[in-house]
Amino acid sequence: MTGEKSGEFRGKSVEAAVAAGLAALRLTREEVEVEVVRPGSRGVLGIGAEDAVVRLTAIPRGTSRPAPEPAPEPRPQPAPRPERQESRPSQPRTEPKPAPATAPAPASATAAPAAPLAGTPEERANAAAEKGRELLLGILERMGLDADVEIVEQSEAEVDDDDRALVLNIVGDDLGMLIGRQNETLSAIEFVTRLMVNQQVRTRTSFVVDVNGYRAKRAESLRKLALRMAEQVAESGRTVALEPMPPAERRIIHLALRDNPKVGTQSVGEGDRRKVTLVPKK
Repeated sequence: MTGEKSGEFRGKSVEAAVAAGLAALRLTREEVEVEVVRPGSRGVLGIGAEDAVVRLTAIPRGTSRPAPEPAPEPRPQPAPRPERQESRPSQPRTEPKPAPATAPAPASATAAPAAPLAGTPEERANAAAEKGRELLLGILERMGLDADVEIVEQSEAEVDDDDRALVLNIVGDDLGMLIGRQNETLSAIEFVTRLMVNQQVRTRTSFVVDVNGYRAKRAESLRKLALRMAEQVAESGRTVALEPMPPAERRIIHLALRDNPKVGTQSVGEGDRRKVTLVPKK
């Protein structure tokens, strides 16, 4: 070591990294040379963000930064001599021809949005699901997750005859963090993926995002719970309230009992405390 102060420092931005380095070296900005090792990145939707890295090197005492050379003063230019006007025969004045109209740029040269999906409703749903799978794989890669996405059909417990949807099922190991409390994380991933697909294809899409078949298994469990509790309500004649659930899970309870001749369903409560109640039919 020669006693020279230097080091690499990190920060959310280049300015923050420089400030951290100056504080650590106890120097001012004029006393160091700054080299940007990595400018940092905000990532995509906050995913894949990287800190900025800079290297600070103290300027040895007794030396100073070379001052920039002053710009040379402009020399006065001699005034141009007036040209002698030669007598020329007058010529008829011609009007300038209009410039030819330029051809419009080809569509490939502009960032035009993708055309709406064409084909039958089933073909449009399949194309939207494929686009969603492509974008979802990109999100998972930026999150550093080793996972794949398969396109499957909804389980019987989730299917509404008037609203069938395809499922983008994320498969892999240790993916529980993608579900979250009351499916909050999974619902957010689904919302963002749908939003990106809708923006690209200019068509509203209705695919579902799942993780290792979690939603399908949960839907079947809720369907069995609804049928079991409906039997108790029909026998006792008393209203029963289930635990608070997110909208997608309450929908499964309603679907399971919509044709039940003895028991009806109602959603009561507000926000996160909203729940389904089973009411005997008179």
